[in-house]
Amino acid sequence: MQKPSRDPRSPAEQEASLQAIATRTGTSVEELCRLEQALREIPINRYLEGCFGENHGAFYDPREDLWIVPNHAHDGPGFAFTAIRSDRSWFAGVVPPGAFQ
Repeated sequence: MQKPSRDPRSPAEQEASLQAIATRTGTSVEELCRLEQALREIPINRYLEGCFGENHGAFYDPREDLWIVPNHAHDGPGFAFTAIRSDRSWFAGVVPPGAFQ
């Protein structure tokens, strides 16, 4: 069985990111950690609908253990997406045209 997908950043990188968000939003790292834990407990379908709307168009990639949500607002070339890991961390990107051929 495959391990659940997780944020690949080091603990130091994750801590620095949390600290930056806490500073920017006027909250504490501890509060952000509680929020992240609460997000992990939300069933994935409800999480996707809450973040991206009812007609999000997400699909699951079992090999990578990622939920891929198309970014329909992208008007440039390629396939824009947000990928959600099992731990509810995420990343976004654009796959260039022709990459899937």
